[in-house]
Amino acid sequence: MPKLIRRRKLPDGRVEVFTPKRNAHGYYILADRAVDPQHNKAANQFYVSDLGAVIARIKRGGVSLRMQGDITGQPNLISAGEIEIEDDVADAGPVEEEDPFATFAEWGSEADEAAYKSL
Repeated sequence: MPKLIRRRKLPDGRVEVFTPKRNAHGYYILADRAVDPQHNKAANQFYVSDLGAVIARIKRGGVSLRMQGDITGQPNLISAGEIEIEDDVADAGPVEEEDPFATFAEWGSEADEAAYKSL
């Protein structure tokens, strides 16, 4: 599943990574600038439970997502243009290189060896 992040360089040189913050009910908090320029008002915010729907809305733009920093713990509304969508390839496991000359296990029996040894 893709990840939503925003990186910010702190004055001391460390890089803080912001990730989506959920409310007490487990919903992501978004704000729509089209409703009101003061998108940080609770009346302009809406809640989404599905990360895929959040990603789709971020890709369309015009919204902000409530995110929290991993160093300062500061929650901010981050605009869609500042959010990076990263594919999570670590969960896929290590990539094994395919050997085109490897023998298939089902073709490596003793009967096969006997049948093809004269070739």
